[in-house]
Amino acid sequence: MSLILRDEVFNAILDYKYLLNRGYNQKTSLDLVTSRYMLSRAERMLLFRCVHSDVDASEICRKLITPTEVSNYRMVIDGFNTLLTVTSVLEGDNVFLCDDCFVRDLRSTKFKDFELDIIKESAQKLINYINFLKPIDSIIILDKQVSKSGELKKILTELLGHVNIMLASKADIAVLSEGGVIASSDFVILKKASKVFDMAGYIISKEFKDKILDLREIIKKHNNFKTHHR
Repeated sequence: MSLILRDEVFNAILDYKYLLNRGYNQKTSLDLVTSRYMLSRAERMLLFRCVHSDVDASEICRKLITPTEVSNYRMVIDGFNTLLTVTSVLEGDNVFLCDDCFVRDLRSTKFKDFELDIIKESAQKLINYINFLKPIDSIIILDKQVSKSGELKKILTELLGHVNIMLASKADIAVLSEGGVIASSDFVILKKASKVFDMAGYIISKEFKDKILDLREIIKKHNNFKTHHR
């Protein structure tokens, strides 16, 4: 999804973060700034997925391990989360480096047909980087509640071979219970995990770096521009 950040969005981001830092409820704060600045669905999603309180953002960043550390851990991969993010870029969308150090899309992509070559391409890139990073072991967890997840498991099994793939009725709980380092950009999961790795962000940074928009850097440049042109 290509998103042009207008001035109102920057103001909304600053207001939203201020409210979160003051301890206000996330949904209440998001509803308030959405109404105040008449945000579009994509603009609201940007705030929801990429802007957090300073305390929460710092907490997640501290949990993030480096690529060279991956080989010391078992990797537990949030399957749909990771594959959807990579697929978004393959479809031509931009993604955002958020304030908690994770890369996220704005969820314009959904799995409609698991036989699509683009899904297989995402899966192939995932296995390539699992092999490159060499975790002790790896498991991909898929949400059983997602339609046709069984079909995706079959396709991934054929593509990925030695990687263990599991269907779970509650994928977030399963991801957290497996131990090891967790590869997901789901903020709820990241908050509860002890060690995390941005697998999708790593893949994209290696092959599609120009598709990553650094939200913090964009805000900094915007504020500097406004300061210099007053």
